[in-house]
Amino acid sequence: EGDVTFSRVFMWDINKPVTLKTHGIIPIFYPQCGVDKSRCLGIQQKRVGAWVVGFKLHFLSQYLSSLQLKGGFIFYVERETANFIASSDAKFDSFRTIVDQTTKKVSYAPYEANATDFPLKEVKSRVHWLLNEREGKTT
Repeated sequence: EGDVTFSRVFMWDINKPVTLKTHGIIPIFYPQCGVDKSRCLGIQQKRVGAWVVGFKLHFLSQYLSSLQLKGGFIFYVERETANFIASSDAKFDSFRTIVDQTTKKVSYAPYEANATDFPLKEVKSRVHWLLNEREGKTT
């Protein structure tokens, strides 16, 4: 019970599959009265911790691509960062794979859906509209 928040989306490459991830965060109070304040009348609650649950987001693209859309296309973008999260195109990774040519070390980074080099043009134009024009901003 109570306020659930989510972290910003971040890269997860500690174990397979490499994917984007977010954390769901639920505060823990003592005494635990929940959202119904009548359970603890006159008692001050104190936050004593948090319950954190990690969500790997690779399943979103798998699920969206299984919907068998008839000529449609669905995608998710994180509003705060414009990071591309998932889409119904199962062939498109939601992050970049970067190889350092000197060390050959592989790293990963989320795509910014409104970046000039974002490869899916239909997504880029819609994200621009959503994050800018729809909100009354001009760029």
